[in-house]
Amino acid sequence: MTKIFLVLALWASSFQCFGAQTLVQNSPTETVSAVVSRHEPNLITVNGRKIKRIFGAEGLFTVSPEPDTGAAWIKPSTDKPMFSVFVTDEDGQHYKVLLKVEDIPSESIVIQGRGVNNPALSQKNEPRNDDIINTVMAMYSGEGDAKEEIVPLWRGTKFKLERVVDLRGIRGDTYLLTNTSDKQIVMAEPEFYRKGVQSVSIENPVLEPGQSTHIYIVSEVEQ
Repeated sequence: MTKIFLVLALWASSFQCFGAQTLVQNSPTETVSAVVSRHEPNLITVNGRKIKRIFGAEGLFTVSPEPDTGAAWIKPSTDKPMFSVFVTDEDGQHYKVLLKVEDIPSESIVIQGRGVNNPALSQKNEPRNDDIINTVMAMYSGEGDAKEEIVPLWRGTKFKLERVVDLRGIRGDTYLLTNTSDKQIVMAEPEFYRKGVQSVSIENPVLEPGQSTHIYIVSEVEQ
């Protein structure tokens, strides 16, 4: 199960953060990354728009809205070194963010909304991109048909297909990858791309021996 954090906030067209990390995403399926504090709340804003929702796996973080600015405070509640979240703004734009957790003071993150100071990215998500994001969110919520299939991957790992979601020519596969070796495994999303794959999301890219993580892979289905 997952938690969806709804952030009810007002318009914040002029809110800026001094010294903030600025993230520019060229595609709704592209992952951008930022560093956050492990022990202190971190401020997230979408430049020129208010945040509607921050979505991710249960137990990894908490979110507190800031109604006066349209921003949100996010605080890790896990010992994982990284985790992914989806940020949705009031116009329905989705931003996929990989957060790297470190023992540092509180950080500020500004996501550059598409269409704000970037006319080339001014249109709302194309319908196909919305389908991809909606499929990922459905997988994060534990939706789909249950499966029990072991898929060969790398030596020292167990890669099990757990659920499948089908949505208008898009297929979402939820896998559980377990590190069965005696060494740390560090993964990157490009390692899981192949022909037809549109999006890859790894909950925890770093696994110690015996640890597991979910991996969400969205692919085009040949008609």
